[in-house]
Amino acid sequence: MGNSRREFIKNGLTFVSLGMAAPAVLARAAADTAPGGEAAKSSQGKVLVVLQMFGGNDGLNTVIPYTDPLYYQNRPVIGIPRTDVLPISSKIGFHPAMSAMQKLYQQGHLAVVQGVGYPNPNLSHFRSTAIWETADPVSTIVQEGWLGRYFDDDGHLRENPLAGINFGAVMPRTLNSDYGSVVSMQNPATYGFQPIYPMEKNVEVDAFTALYSKGTMASSYDDLVRKTGHRAYTSSEIIHKALRKEQLDDSEAPLGSPSSQTLDAPAYPGGIRGGLSPLAKNLKSVAQLIAADMGTTVFYVSQGGFDTHANQPPTQAQLLQDLSESLAAFYADLKQRGLLDRVMLITFSEFGRRVQQNASNGTDHGTASCLFVMGGRVNGGLHGEYPALDDLDFGNLKFTTDFRDVYATALDEWLGVSSQKVLSGSFKPLRLLA
Repeated sequence: MGNSRREFIKNGLTFVSLGMAAPAVLARAAADTAPGGEAAKSSQGKVLVVLQMFGGNDGLNTVIPYTDPLYYQNRPVIGIPRTDVLPISSKIGFHPAMSAMQKLYQQGHLAVVQGVGYPNPNLSHFRSTAIWETADPVSTIVQEGWLGRYFDDDGHLRENPLAGINFGAVMPRTLNSDYGSVVSMQNPATYGFQPIYPMEKNVEVDAFTALYSKGTMASSYDDLVRKTGHRAYTSSEIIHKALRKEQLDDSEAPLGSPSSQTLDAPAYPGGIRGGLSPLAKNLKSVAQLIAADMGTTVFYVSQGGFDTHANQPPTQAQLLQDLSESLAAFYADLKQRGLLDRVMLITFSEFGRRVQQNASNGTDHGTASCLFVMGGRVNGGLHGEYPALDDLDFGNLKFTTDFRDVYATALDEWLGVSSQKVLSGSFKPLRLLA
């Protein structure tokens, strides 16, 4: 036991010593621990959920202009037959795998934003993703994400490390912040303190809390490191407690009671290896954590696999079905919990695909695409203008809606902060909220 404690403290002090060579971002964050720098504003209980679709989703086969002959001329093999399209207007329809989203659309709380992009589009995954995540199409050195700047400006992370939660193996640049850090986890069940020797976990937890108590640090940034370490442990315990309570409530609710979630639980879709799909599992966890009311303002989830250069039809169909059914289940879950009016969800992908199919029955990197906005207060329907197929830019769609207009809507009209400072410019919110 003694060896375990000594090894743990040794490892912990090795970590703490890194603070002695802290970069500038640590210095800024450390300075912010001073009294008076921690006041946080309120988003009035509203929650923003961002769903990133990695790879560049083909918007033309997602929201389909099924009455336009140019669509079928450019896509003789991979074009969706008109008889299979799920109409949402006299000219536009969903991919046939999106029947669950068609029902959401018909209920009036799913918005489709058309022709979304930005000036001088970039066809690199890395660069275009960075542009969407930072909301800066010009600078190649900016590291702070648009939601990270929101956190910095609004002060949320300074008092509540649970103000932002990312589900994923890698934290997106979207959430990079100068003055704080969000919780980032791949699996809520394994997020938390991982002991060196599991049989001595209690001893190691005691050592950890002692190490991160005031007065035990040997660093000029001791307050920052102490606070960060303590908050990381505390936040994991809060998350585990919230999820355990959720499971306990489900198991103890009598059959047929209003509080029971077991009889009519939302049908989150399954994955190809059994259990829930990764997207469905993460969205279900998001719903549970929103219900726990931990003060979280932003949740971030992702879905990958949209880089469909070859054999696109079956791959995209599977992805869109997972997306559609996961969003529908998430919507039903929130509604069942009475939380629907508190949540606004936005999807995005780094770019769309070229109009013309390629020789491999796929599509190559393109430009403008569609995105979706969902929530109890969302003004459903079509927003923006569908890009013209007879007016292309070197084979690519011309954007008609700047993605920063969507971000401005989320900031100005949902989170209640000025988008001008966060986005470093003036952008016009869309009429996405009723």
